[in-house]
Amino acid sequence: MTAACQATTSDGVELAYADIGTGPVVTLVHGFPLDRSMWDEQVAALAGTYRVIAPDLRGFGQSGIGPDDARNGVPMERYAADLVAVLDAAGVREPVVLAGFSMGGYVAWQFALRTPERLRALVLSDTRAAADPPEAAANRRAMAERVLAENSPAAAEGMISKLLAPATLAAGLPAVARVTAMIRGASPAGIAAAQIGMAVRPDVRDRLGEIVCPALAIVGAEDAISPPAEMRELAAALPQGRFVEVPMAGHMAPLENPAAYNAALLDFVGRAV
Repeated sequence: MTAACQATTSDGVELAYADIGTGPVVTLVHGFPLDRSMWDEQVAALAGTYRVIAPDLRGFGQSGIGPDDARNGVPMERYAADLVAVLDAAGVREPVVLAGFSMGGYVAWQFALRTPERLRALVLSDTRAAADPPEAAANRRAMAERVLAENSPAAAEGMISKLLAPATLAAGLPAVARVTAMIRGASPAGIAAAQIGMAVRPDVRDRLGEIVCPALAIVGAEDAISPPAEMRELAAALPQGRFVEVPMAGHMAPLENPAAYNAALLDFVGRAV
């Protein structure tokens, strides 16, 4: 992915983003602990028809991070405000199609609820509407402490077996190497900031009825983190929700089965715009 641009947030953090193509705007928000390159196949599929904006969230990829973010955490609301800063820097004033993957989905909820006038349609990919239970939140804080103490992202590599379907791992498909490289390239500060932020993210299940734009819930058939049954319920709770299950994919559906994922994404975006 090329066409790197920069935006500055209200608290002075420099954010990197890709801005490719022309037409209605589709914004792609990556998950944890990844970067915008996870969307390379989707950008290639979309950019011939749409203008695609794909940011690196603060602390990830080529984006900066605030001086206190690693210790205090970055709330999902802050990441959502950062998205507004990116769109403003890109001169985007019209409503966008916003796709959020995993943690990017948590960010997308806040964008949808706080700035609905900037949203044309919403794609929730392999994500959840529920908050963390106490044990999961504690595990996030423990990882944050460990990566900072070790000054290394190594603690996050244990996630790989949960992110990918067993068949993907067993076959050693390209998605394995790509996910591993993104995690190893992540900064400890970015990991810690995001984990603390996710640990305190709000439960939005009782607010899904407020999101009245067209919405797609899309998930890998073997996703163990955000299971298809949970995503199906999420879609049913959205006023204009649709549900798609991507075969032969775990949590990393956009990378594990990009052909099926892109077919569903292009169909939805085409209908939404």
